[in-house]
Amino acid sequence: MSRVHGPWFALPVGLFLAAFFAAPIVIVAWYSLMPPRTFELSGALTTANYRAAFGEGYERPLMWSALGAALTTLVCALLAWPTATILHRSAGRWAGVVTALIALPIFISESVRLFGMSLFLMPGGGILAGTLNALFEVRVGSILNSRLGALVGLVYIHFPFMLFPLLLGVAMVPADRIEAARDLGAGRLAVFREVELPLAAPGLSIGCLLTFVLALGANAEAAILGGRAVTVITAAIEQRFNYAQDWPMGAALTVLVIAVTAAVVFPVLARVPLDRIIRR
Repeated sequence: MSRVHGPWFALPVGLFLAAFFAAPIVIVAWYSLMPPRTFELSGALTTANYRAAFGEGYERPLMWSALGAALTTLVCALLAWPTATILHRSAGRWAGVVTALIALPIFISESVRLFGMSLFLMPGGGILAGTLNALFEVRVGSILNSRLGALVGLVYIHFPFMLFPLLLGVAMVPADRIEAARDLGAGRLAVFREVELPLAAPGLSIGCLLTFVLALGANAEAAILGGRAVTVITAAIEQRFNYAQDWPMGAALTVLVIAVTAAVVFPVLARVPLDRIIRR
């Protein structure tokens, strides 16, 4: 019965994805092939917008966005692994409280959190600089309005999206396998490399995908904490669509971002056992 009715049950989801996911991508891709500064889906198809994208220096914002997303993913993974391990091993009342505290900022506006972080990082009168100066008489330079400041904001915003899938991945590692590896003489590094990391890889992969994709399309972190030190591709897309009124160029830049995202997401998803994660 399930094989007969399965396609019918999937039809509403398929129609929804076709109307609200595939169709907008097709329209954007079509717009990207229109002549510059065209507002209608008509006219001779051209690749002039893609040539102009690389000829006018838009590859630099794309590079900064991809590099920032990769660094954010790496830093979040390094911070989330020990956090997820501790939360899993100390599961109980306090683990739930800590998890709730980590998840709580997600329900607060991203802009509000970033402006709060800017007050924390502000030079002179900022909380970080003032605390270090008062306690240790150490004066630190400001990382606000810098690439480092934008990276701090990216890690701060996207850390939960790495932690919670990784916490699920760590929970998929049976404790008896770790004990068996230790009984056989494996050291801490060997247990991590041969047992924990391979078994937790599905959760880690999902966390990396979520973090990378969200960080690739982030704009507020660079605008609020990075200042003019770095220009990301999403800011360039917004500028082409809104201020320059050049929709075909904005669509071409959007297609490039989609292509980078697909080049990262599809190979990883092909190796992730989603059915195992869903059953978990």
